[in-house]
Amino acid sequence: MTDKNFPLKGFGSVALHAGHTQDPMYSHITPIYASSTFVYDEAEQGMRRFSGEEEGYIYSRWGNPNFSEAEKKIAALETFGLKDENSHDLQLKAILHSSGMAALTTLMMGNLKKGDKVLSHYSLYSGLEELITKILPQFGVEAVIADLRDLNKAEEAIKANPEIKLMHLETPANPTLQCVDIEALTKLAKANNILVSVDNTFATPYLQQPFRYGVDYVFHSTTKFLNGHGTAIGGVLVGKDLEKMNSSITKTHRILGGNSNPFDAFLLTQGIKTLELRMDRHCLNAMEVAKFLADHPAVEKVNYNGLESHPDYKIAKKQMKHPGAMMSFELKKGKQGGIDFMNKLKMCIRTVSLGTAETILCHPASMTHYAIPKEEKDKYGITDGLIRLSVGLENIQDILNDFEQALR
Repeated sequence: MTDKNFPLKGFGSVALHAGHTQDPMYSHITPIYASSTFVYDEAEQGMRRFSGEEEGYIYSRWGNPNFSEAEKKIAALETFGLKDENSHDLQLKAILHSSGMAALTTLMMGNLKKGDKVLSHYSLYSGLEELITKILPQFGVEAVIADLRDLNKAEEAIKANPEIKLMHLETPANPTLQCVDIEALTKLAKANNILVSVDNTFATPYLQQPFRYGVDYVFHSTTKFLNGHGTAIGGVLVGKDLEKMNSSITKTHRILGGNSNPFDAFLLTQGIKTLELRMDRHCLNAMEVAKFLADHPAVEKVNYNGLESHPDYKIAKKQMKHPGAMMSFELKKGKQGGIDFMNKLKMCIRTVSLGTAETILCHPASMTHYAIPKEEKDKYGITDGLIRLSVGLENIQDILNDFEQALR
């Protein structure tokens, strides 16, 4: 077992070793603790655990060794190389959930009450958009949507809505890959006593660390790049206010019941161990694919932050190590052209989700964002001809060859 006092200097080393506690039976890998409950040596020990006097597991809806390892590993990656205001290593708490939507629900319900508002921008993950525009209003919480790429519009929205208590950012956003300036928006939010949360799913902590800019929360759908293999559903909420994370946020999470399960947490931990290696290959392939599509006569437009043609190229370059593995594009023949292209693919996969080892594509307007009204989709750039692409780990020439034959 790695000595906890041994300083790990590399991101990949942290991904491999952080969060691991030696199993009592000396298993190399933390076993799957498929147990709903945990026993006590004596009644008094159970009492101490329930009261919080003693650390320990009670019930898997509240915590499980498999959850703990994944949570500590993710927190370590989000804080890698970061210091707090006192120049100490930044400390975070992560809470693993059964899905990304469960984690987002904890985030919203743990920080907002009746009469509050949440500020966000357009081109969001459809599940979140429905949560804040259709579900939360039933409980007296409203959403304010503004173009947060324009700081003047962000400031105007805040001044016009003093009830805003949380600013939620998704950068890069799904599926147009728009980026917002985390640092500038966080400064604006803090000047107005507003909490800031960032969806870091597309970027992962390897490419972007929002806590560097003073945000309060980071969210991931762990189903995607963190797991990396499409084998388990999950979500995580990471926060820097340890007192709040350990009290009211934990309470909200437990009462809502959106806990993970030991097997999915086990798979997530194994996936995270290769995050650095996978992201390097994802990113290398994505840049080549983006250039190929941008130069292809059948392609009308490519949304990729690594291309200078993308309106948010400079912002992405400022706050991301690399533009990442996600992009979207439109073919000149519109929706039918997209259908024909996807149907002709021989190797790349037609499915929703993203971040798997394989290259996968979907049609957002009719799949991931089908529930969003058409006028809103068109306004946000989610057109009928848009295809979302998650570039995988295959040999780059095989990806390009498949695209080339499908575009003929």
